[in-house]
Amino acid sequence: MKFGNLFLLFIVFSLESCTFSFEKKVEGEGEVHSVSVEAFADSISRPGVQLVDVRTPEEFNSGNIPGSVNIDVMTGHFGEEASGLLDKSRTVAVYCRSGNRSKNAAKMLSMMGYNVVELDSGYKAWQESGR
Repeated sequence: MKFGNLFLLFIVFSLESCTFSFEKKVEGEGEVHSVSVEAFADSISRPGVQLVDVRTPEEFNSGNIPGSVNIDVMTGHFGEEASGLLDKSRTVAVYCRSGNRSKNAAKMLSMMGYNVVELDSGYKAWQESGR
């Protein structure tokens, strides 16, 4: 019976280590911080931060945060466009209309190795704050 218990523990620990490795690969190398309007404004005022609006071009053209570039997260080639435009050694600040799409974009960018600051409540909250 002792051998059976030891064998069972070995199996459990083996499976646990496989799970940890898988989760580590999924999380990627970068970090994501979802922040308030105030913290986002502070982040994008720092030198070298890359500001990205992940809404559609139509939404972007109807109003955006000055200095941002538009990379539509819904196009199906967001990762390719981001890789071509963004520098992994610099923080990326992302936003969308309400915070939903930017959270998805932030996860993708993190998995690609970027450090990301995401405007939690989106461009609507940015406008409402009077910025």
